[in-house]
Amino acid sequence: MTLLRVENLRKSFGGVQAVQGVSFALAAGELLALIGPNGAGKSTTFNMVDGQLAPDGGRVLLDGQDITGLSPRAIWRRGVGRTFQIAQTFASFSVLQNVQLALLSHDRKAWRWWRRADAHRPQDALALLEQVGMAAQAHRPCSELAYGDVKRVELAMALAHAPRLLLMDEPTAGMAPAERLALMRLVQRLARERRMAVLFTEHSMDVVFGQADRVAVLVRGQLLAEGTPDAIRQDERVQQVYLGQGLQDFEKNSCQRPPAKGSGPKTPEMPGAPLLQMQDLDAWYGAAHILHGVSLAVGRGEVVALMGRNGAGKSTTLKSIAGLLQRRSGRMAFMGRRIDTLAPHQIARLGLGYVPEDRRIFTDLTVLENLEAGRQPPRHWPGGQPVPHWTPQRLFALFPNLGEMPNRPGGRMSGGEQQMLTVARTLMGQPCLVLLDEPSEGVAPVIVEQMARTILALKAQGMGILLSEQNLPFAQAVADRAYVLEQGRIVHEAPMAELARDVQARKQYLGV
Repeated sequence: MTLLRVENLRKSFGGVQAVQGVSFALAAGELLALIGPNGAGKSTTFNMVDGQLAPDGGRVLLDGQDITGLSPRAIWRRGVGRTFQIAQTFASFSVLQNVQLALLSHDRKAWRWWRRADAHRPQDALALLEQVGMAAQAHRPCSELAYGDVKRVELAMALAHAPRLLLMDEPTAGMAPAERLALMRLVQRLARERRMAVLFTEHSMDVVFGQADRVAVLVRGQLLAEGTPDAIRQDERVQQVYLGQGLQDFEKNSCQRPPAKGSGPKTPEMPGAPLLQMQDLDAWYGAAHILHGVSLAVGRGEVVALMGRNGAGKSTTLKSIAGLLQRRSGRMAFMGRRIDTLAPHQIARLGLGYVPEDRRIFTDLTVLENLEAGRQPPRHWPGGQPVPHWTPQRLFALFPNLGEMPNRPGGRMSGGEQQMLTVARTLMGQPCLVLLDEPSEGVAPVIVEQMARTILALKAQGMGILLSEQNLPFAQAVADRAYVLEQGRIVHEAPMAELARDVQARKQYLGV
């Protein structure tokens, strides 16, 4: 039985045709993956289906009823649930309270102010959290969670409404491979049991090809292909515009091949002390002790991967280095200067850049204005050599997608385009070392390859890079060394190639 039918949807933003005549259908109990390059129109399509945006043309039918143009609340009341590309939860509330609020809304009791909200169906809320693997963290504030765990909470909130149709925008972003597959297997099982249709976008191809019943591919707002996962995987057009050659081939062809004589930039000589050195770092979120005696170093022209399962403390480590946590202890030095007592803006002015996992661009500013907001003057290495100087023109050459939209507001960009803009804005600060939090998350496979090439280009110019990453093939393609975090402690350190070969360590620490 067809539950959702989308017919000839169209949407433009000014002169940009985001969605152009898209049509597809979805049956009860079926999982349909909507994939495509960043900026293809996936999120715009989602937003028209659930009423966040009014289409310029076409219509949306839910169980035969036309819901085009209805408000998001009216569509939600008809049984359409939603999770978002950037997870939407109440950060100051506990995990349990977030799900209880969703249950209150479902039961139409959200405005009964004379009753305590935290007394509403706590066992049902816990059961939903158990389903998504978050019951053990029920009483933690969402602000303390790793981003992948926030996505799990958001899914529990969506399931609290018992939807007939569930829209999931990049549901596994920020999760380790084993966690991604476990979550989507759960969604698949629930879809079958509840006869719930699921429409989801995803850049993780193991999830798409392993869990979807059908796959639809959008490119520049148009439907390029639709079919079974095997058919889409073999489609040469899809491989060219979206799937790319794969990181395994990229690593072999681009990273291990020695450069020809006289070609490409030469890596600068890198003697002396590390750019960044950290000793016995402890860090807290409120009363929660997250990091315990973390020590690491990053050299000039070196890429170091900080790896570990969801919630291990990777993002907390980067935030601590950038000065974004109020309570921390230990010694941190950057280019020989102590930074553990400095404010974030003082650390940034020394030449330490930070790319957050949740992007944080200025949505009302254009691409060029976002870049100008990050501009700092040229720098020099301690020996006097100039640090590579970044301009908008150089960045547009590095990120051609951004060069095609210099005057587009940040709020009208896809998640992957925003990720590229965040990296570019950080480079406008002329950094000597960059902290990258999950740089491959939420971007198309071909852009992941582009991001890998970007990191290697920065390394070749002498920049140090510390990246937090769950994507082992990506880390393997770019990193020289790896530290593995578990429960806020460094439990393993090795050259990246050695960690990639160590099957026991990968399984024990990374779940890969």
